[in-house]
Amino acid sequence: MGYTRETYQKAQQALDARRAGAIRQAEERRTALHAALPELAELERSLASTGLAAVQAAISGGGRAPDLIAQLKEQNLALQKRRTELLTAAGLEPDFLDVHYTCPRCQDTGYIVEKQCDCMAELLRKAAYEQLGDCSGIRDCRFDNFLLDYYPTQPVGPYNIVPQRAMEKVLSICVDYARSFSLQSESLLLCGGTGLGKTHLSLAIAGAVIQRGFGVIYTTSHRLLGKLQEQQFSRNSTETDDYQSMALGCDLLIIDDLGAEFSTNFTVAALYGVINERLNLQRPTVINTNFDETILRERYGDRILSRLLATYRPLQFYGEDIRMRKRFGR
Repeated sequence: MGYTRETYQKAQQALDARRAGAIRQAEERRTALHAALPELAELERSLASTGLAAVQAAISGGGRAPDLIAQLKEQNLALQKRRTELLTAAGLEPDFLDVHYTCPRCQDTGYIVEKQCDCMAELLRKAAYEQLGDCSGIRDCRFDNFLLDYYPTQPVGPYNIVPQRAMEKVLSICVDYARSFSLQSESLLLCGGTGLGKTHLSLAIAGAVIQRGFGVIYTTSHRLLGKLQEQQFSRNSTETDDYQSMALGCDLLIIDDLGAEFSTNFTVAALYGVINERLNLQRPTVINTNFDETILRERYGDRILSRLLATYRPLQFYGEDIRMRKRFGR
């Protein structure tokens, strides 16, 4: 799925807390009930004793083992029946003393045999969403609060494009993209000036795709390429995540603000490697940039530009800087 190590750790910690809490609560119920019903405490000690004796008999073997095991089983069943009678008389369910796991299927371990349980998948989605929200404000960037009112309704430019009408189409494409996302989805290139909503819509895509159970890595180009450089050259790096593997292995990679990073031969080569390898792996990517085709070519060269233009679906953003309009009330 391409989740980070931190995401897996958070999900596992949540499961461990659930399991420990369920066991602790069961012990607290048992302790309180044993104090109120001494006969029940004695019954449970006898149950444990007969169970252990049956195991020992099975291990030791011998001619009398089958008869002894049958006898102990009969005793055990009688004790269980009496325990149920005591619980029922006390107005309690027969399973009152059992450990009540949040997920009975996997007993809060997250796995059924070696298969990931649905509860683990849900916790991973939640942890990924929270992690994304911590660093990018995803909770404030949704499709339902992307307001078209900020875009001009009058034609602009040599082609007389109406920004609001164009952005209504861009919004519709992004909504459909998130709703129907799969590992076979196309890649998107969101282009346009500063403050036109590229980050908002890419975060909305990320949130919706995560909620559908896919692994999403959302990062700025500055952070991603910086981490790749640190991982490549620093001997003292404290990072535990393999950013190269995560960038290549996640279901959807979103790179925001391409061009804001400090450009070097390494960063250009690293960016090419990520873009090219994800294309080879047929994994979708969303890239946002303020640059037009001319600047992209100057900054990254034809190899990267040709891949972006030939294999990504371009979405051009139009209008005026919304952040400035909000600030000055225009």
